[in-house]
Amino acid sequence: MKIKTIFFALFLTLISMSVFAAEPPVPMKPMGVPVNPPTSDINQDILLLLMSALLLGMYTVYNHNLKRKASI
Repeated sequence: MKIKTIFFALFLTLISMSVFAAEPPVPMKPMGVPVNPPTSDINQDILLLLMSALLLGMYTVYNHNLKRKASI
């Protein structure tokens, strides 16, 4: 039963992410000419995201090792 719940939650998460990440419709000017999308830097905060991922990974590994230690 627990596996079904986890699978269902994962499925709903993936569906909602695909809906969220879907490309929005292109806005049109009155004559049917598409409006140019705004330009911005894609990798604006990539260093911050990389550091966050590394810290989260180290924290997870540390906690896993603490729980795995055998008691004396």
